Amino acid sequence: MNQAFLRRLIASLAGICLTAGATALAADLPLRAPEPLPPPPAFTWTGAYFGVQVGGGWGQTTINTVPYAPAFFALSETFQSSGVFGGIHLGYNIQTGPLVLGLQAEYNFSGITGNDALYPFASATNSIRQFGSVDARVGFTFDRLLVYAIGGFAYADIRHSLQTGSPSPRYFISSAPGWDVGAGLEYALTDNWTARAEYRYYNWGTKSFYDAAYGPLPVLFGTTVPNHTAKETLQTARIGLTYKFGGPAAPVVARY
Repeated sequence: MNQAFLRRLIASLAGICLTAGATALAADLPLRAPEPLPPPPAFTWTGAYFGVQVGGGWGQTTINTVPYAPAFFALSETFQSSGVFGGIHLGYNIQTGPLVLGLQAEYNFSGITGNDALYPFASATNSIRQFGSVDARVGFTFDRLLVYAIGGFAYADIRHSLQTGSPSPRYFISSAPGWDVGAGLEYALTDNWTARAEYRYYNWGTKSFYDAAYGPLPVLFGTTVPNHTAKETLQTARIGLTYKFGGPAAPVVARY
């Protein structure tokens, strides 16, 4: 019986020694750190986008009723117009480093109007019904903030009338091209939604109008001379909300 007890005691001591040795060996092994999570993709302005804008405009109209006379004889009047507008825009950006290049088109409905007394007519009115543009954008990014310049081709539906005191005023429509230039700030609220604030200046130049209702059309050196001209410019301030459809994410190199 003593021999059996001794065998069990020796076996127990051996098991204790083996367990202690394994624990010590495991304590000497280096701990392995968990794998780090991959970094999130960097934001990029590259991609197509579509959005809406609203704003206000203040314009200036100059009507010259004797455009063929010397400047000191010309009968002209300049008056102001103002109102609100709203519309849509769409475009595409390409980002290279901090530089962003883009092309954008927009269309706006407008309620910008003005009127004034105009000699020898009883009054003159002006209305910008709609306008739009196709523009290039060039900007620099500061993380999610884009500072940009914009400009290009502009068009508008501009209508004015001259009232001579009779019940029926004469209406004239000018849908001629012009140009625009401006600058703005755009901030990425999320990876897909951005908000912008922008200033724009439009110039549609001077347009000539011929209307025999105001008497015989003057002829100078065999060429019919317009009996009045109208010059139109517009300044706008706007805010907009844009959805960006995305694009390839900028490469990110993770360092562990």
